[in-house]
Amino acid sequence: MKKILILMGRYLPGYKDGGPVRSIINLTEALGDEYEFYILTQDRDHGDLKPYDNIRYGEWLSVGKAKVQYVKPKGFTFKLIRKLISECDLVYTCGFYNDYGYKTLLLNRLKKVYGKPVVVASMGSFSKGALSQKSFKKKIFINVLKMFRLFKNITWSVTSELEADDLKDTIGNKAMYIVAEDLPRSVVPGRNTGLKEKGKLKVIFLSRICPQKNLFGAISILSKVSSNIEFSICGPDEDKEYFEKCKSALNLLPSNIKWEYKGNIDSELVQQTLSEYDVLLLPTLGENYCHVVFEALSVGCIPVISDTTPWQDLESNGCGLVLPLDDLSAFTALLDKLAYMDIDDFSKYSLNAVNYATEKTKNAVLNTGYRDIFNLAGKEDI
Repeated sequence: MKKILILMGRYLPGYKDGGPVRSIINLTEALGDEYEFYILTQDRDHGDLKPYDNIRYGEWLSVGKAKVQYVKPKGFTFKLIRKLISECDLVYTCGFYNDYGYKTLLLNRLKKVYGKPVVVASMGSFSKGALSQKSFKKKIFINVLKMFRLFKNITWSVTSELEADDLKDTIGNKAMYIVAEDLPRSVVPGRNTGLKEKGKLKVIFLSRICPQKNLFGAISILSKVSSNIEFSICGPDEDKEYFEKCKSALNLLPSNIKWEYKGNIDSELVQQTLSEYDVLLLPTLGENYCHVVFEALSVGCIPVISDTTPWQDLESNGCGLVLPLDDLSAFTALLDKLAYMDIDDFSKYSLNAVNYATEKTKNAVLNTGYRDIFNLAGKEDI
């Protein structure tokens, strides 16, 4: 089997990075019988000062269907990266902003990767929402990499043609890419909780708390709702200054909105948590996949999301609502509509969501573009 080296900032048992970690977990579990996956990652979760328990350095440890090697902070050295590339058939780096990313690009530019294919996951880096955060620093960094031609002779992994368009707008039309939609979880638990109460709605925001995920926008939407809402916020407070701003807004919500921050949720408990709610509210500024949408669908929790994700067909399948970010009042109106919706009609939404997730799971592995990416290994003139 072909050996695939994956470089990423954090992996299991970490979970605070959300989507990126979940993407690779799902990938290795789905295709781990077809390819050998070797993951080089840090020895601690996002923001943690201490490493995971029982870490052994300098060796491959079995984690699910992958082999994982952990390094200390600043442990992604040129020497180690180059050594591991020499032992694999292809290197797949999760982004380029971090040291493992730009160091791999530099090694590739210097022709120090033994002729192995280098694939860089776009990770939604070029969406308008992503580029609007710390835009000045990102613009300089990207332009420096372009100036030194570090994006030459690589293949980009993107999750949709929309993400490919964002890529080309920033990198150029000659950028080589392969579309490989992120793989969902393999388990679709279905809806197993009781019926919602008419006139009430249990709403959850489950994501990292940072400007891009737009918790503040969700609060603004809820501030105009007339129905009774139980609103739960789950996710790491990645940007504490931003979260303080959000909490100030939360404390101003009308009495018909009861809110609670429930902290971070372990990745393996996400579906169980979502199953306890009627609606996932996520007016995100931009996503390249957004795993939490699938996870909500898989348990019959209705996604009410912005039109900045790949999940554009939810309405046509009767299992979710997709709205433009410049019309938050539309979000408000739809939440009230869902709250007062006939119980049977709401149940149909939930059933449609589960059926949609089931079909998505069946088709995802069968038609995945990741095979096209990994089969670049051994080809000439990629």
